[in-house]
Amino acid sequence: MKTVAIIAPDFCPSSMPPALRSRFFTDHLREFGWEPVVITTAPEFYEWSVDPENEQLLRGDFEVIRTSAFRTSWTRKFGIGDLGIRSLWHHWCALSTLVRRRKIDLLLITVAPFYTMLLGRFAHMRFGLPYIIDFQDPYVTDYYKTVPASQRPPKWRISRAVAGVLEPFSVRHAAHLISVDAAYLRDMPERYPWISTADITGIQLGIEPEDFEYLRQHPRKNPIFSRNDDLRHISYVGRGGPDILPVLRVLFRSIRHLSELEPELMRNTRFHFVGTNYATGKMARELVLPLARETGVEQFVDEHPERVPYLDALQILIDSSALLVLGSTSSHYSASKLFPYILAKRPLLPIFHSSSSVVRILKETRAGSATSFESEADLQNRQSVIEDRLKGLLNLSPHEETTPDMEAFEPYTARSVCSALARIFDHAILRSSSK
Repeated sequence: MKTVAIIAPDFCPSSMPPALRSRFFTDHLREFGWEPVVITTAPEFYEWSVDPENEQLLRGDFEVIRTSAFRTSWTRKFGIGDLGIRSLWHHWCALSTLVRRRKIDLLLITVAPFYTMLLGRFAHMRFGLPYIIDFQDPYVTDYYKTVPASQRPPKWRISRAVAGVLEPFSVRHAAHLISVDAAYLRDMPERYPWISTADITGIQLGIEPEDFEYLRQHPRKNPIFSRNDDLRHISYVGRGGPDILPVLRVLFRSIRHLSELEPELMRNTRFHFVGTNYATGKMARELVLPLARETGVEQFVDEHPERVPYLDALQILIDSSALLVLGSTSSHYSASKLFPYILAKRPLLPIFHSSSSVVRILKETRAGSATSFESEADLQNRQSVIEDRLKGLLNLSPHEETTPDMEAFEPYTARSVCSALARIFDHAILRSSSK
């Protein structure tokens, strides 16, 4: 049994995506010959709320080292809130202590937050420890250059400049790079000549089916709507953002037109958008409702921009009559939210670029078919198709269930993700020992 130290600043009981991915990694690694040790931050140093019940979902007995971090009560005075910066020193001390007291074969760093990547390079320099970096989003990106100034974060230029320095330093001696979608890293070999395509692997976020079994045995109160009222609830649970606005605009136009043609069909229908903003508290702003007002469908739409706990999110999916799965106009956009949507076994209305992996996964698992488009201009021509698909959903029973092919879904489970991850670990160790 080899040992991998996983540095995950955000971990269970957090419900944020980085915490979920790290937990999925720990679920089954032992089965494939790897003992995980997690270095993370104590929950009281998070700026977001946590759900203690998430700890009931941890599987296996493994070591979790929870460190302190600099508190935002004073780091915010210097404009710093990033958890990766606030915990960097504490995680380095914890890792140094860990390496001295037991044998560590490999280091895995999952980002964001991105500053944590530095620890891989430092550990390689100080201890000769091979390291792998797991990207859940692209870091060096020119995306915000392509959107209107009003949609850009206030410090995006500084962030882009820092990324241009931090990323090449951090990945310089990485044993391997992984991402929820290999397309996120496809430009790296062009930026950095020491990286080849063989050094990059895509590993989906995946999902733990047992989480749904836990929830069915321990149901929660739905914080958004009641399943037993007389309304038909169609939900979208996941982030919003400028990149999905083109898809939302066409969807809302379809809703408006359908409400004019079939007012009775739409009268008792509500569309819920939940967790659309990564910000918390007063900083969380509506991203969907302004567009709903603009297109005249506000009466059918409600938005809850703050993220909800993971188990609440699953409960919303299960209680819904149907689910919206919305992509962006980017060809490599891969919605990790797709996997819990499939396991919720509700009818889906997916709208994605034809090159997105979502289109292929839906077809493989027989969980539904996507309304796909080739470009933003092509998307505008899909309004009638979306309208027909939406009408079909509204004519189904409010409690309709789908029957996805679970054998075809197996590659996207946490167990299969861990199997693929363990193979990369093994290869990284062999490669490191041969140098």
